[in-house]
Amino acid sequence: MNEERDRFLTEAMGLCWHDYDPDKPLNTYSLEAYICTKCKGFILGNNDFSQEEDFSRLLKWVRGQERLQELLASFDEASFAGTGKGQASREEFADRLFLILKD
Repeated sequence: MNEERDRFLTEAMGLCWHDYDPDKPLNTYSLEAYICTKCKGFILGNNDFSQEEDFSRLLKWVRGQERLQELLASFDEASFAGTGKGQASREEFADRLFLILKD
C-alpha cells in the first residue's frame, strides 16, 4: 500500500482519510472494524487503491472528472481486474493520477 498516495487521492475525492486506533478494533462476526475519530464512521480501514474494491470507487470518481479523461483513455479498463497484472495496472493508474493531481 502506498499510504501517501492513497491518502492524497482519498482526500482529493472529498472523502475522509480515517483516523483510528488499529489496536482497538470492534470485533464483529467475521471481521475487525473501527470507529473513525474524525468522521465517526464505522470503518474497516482506509482506502488501498491497489485493491479492486477501493479502486472501483476511485475509477468511478475519475470518470466524473472532465480533466482526467485523457488519463482514463490511456488505460484499458479491463486491465484493472484481478490479481497480478490487474493489481499492477491499478497501481500504475493510481500513481499517474497522483502525479497529475499533485501538480
